[in-house]
Amino acid sequence: MKSITLAPTYWASVSGGKDSLFMLNYILHNLDKYPLDGVIHFDLDIDYPFVKDVVSFMRERCLSLRIPFVIVPTSNTWEELYYKKYNNGSIYGFPSRRARWCNSRYKLSALRNFNDYKKSLGYNVYYYIGYCYDEFKRYNKRVSPFERFPLVEAKIYEDTILKWAQHQPIFNDYYKYNKRCGCMYCPMASMVNFAYLYKYYPDNFNYMIDKMRETEKIRFYELGRPYSCISSNPKYNADYLEHIVKTKYVHYLDNTFTQLSFID
Repeated sequence: MKSITLAPTYWASVSGGKDSLFMLNYILHNLDKYPLDGVIHFDLDIDYPFVKDVVSFMRERCLSLRIPFVIVPTSNTWEELYYKKYNNGSIYGFPSRRARWCNSRYKLSALRNFNDYKKSLGYNVYYYIGYCYDEFKRYNKRVSPFERFPLVEAKIYEDTILKWAQHQPIFNDYYKYNKRCGCMYCPMASMVNFAYLYKYYPDNFNYMIDKMRETEKIRFYELGRPYSCISSNPKYNADYLEHIVKTKYVHYLDNTFTQLSFID
């Protein structure tokens, strides 16, 4: 049986964070080197609200250049997966450092759906990913022939982009305090990250704490011992997190802000 050769199609994968925005801008200024059939954003309902503004900005820029911009939703919402049950009847609950269903069963589902769709049309998708030159541990372990890293090839360092992002109003002060942007309810987040969520998006912070506390109670009855969603030490639970964020880490955040324009 004769095999079918799939045609290549080139897409920039953008999260809405600083590196992906910088990468997209770089690609758009170097289309002779980086052919671009479209830009894709995998839409997560637990992205920071400012990410929506960044994605809208990127989408308008691409459409003005007649470059397709596709937003792909996940198969399930975060909350739907939170209440999804394992075979033993236990719910997934709030993700932990060891049980990160938020990556494998939430984020990657959108990627798989898009790849399957493109293959059904006769294409192999090649992605541009926004890793920086000094993020060796992140891109050196990637062995897929379908990925390319423009910022690595251009030898652009993460600190260069971070300094730029710290003064961009569209990021809502996020990079004044945080180096990378994950999801709002990431179990791997730092205390400063949680403090930013509390200060700027208190409703989301309270929702997160409620879900953590709910999960910790469920696991306590299942395991017969105290449990923490964010640490192997159960004393660092939701109650501890809420207290230390509100009494200590939120004070690390200030209100200074210098506005600079987007890179041209």
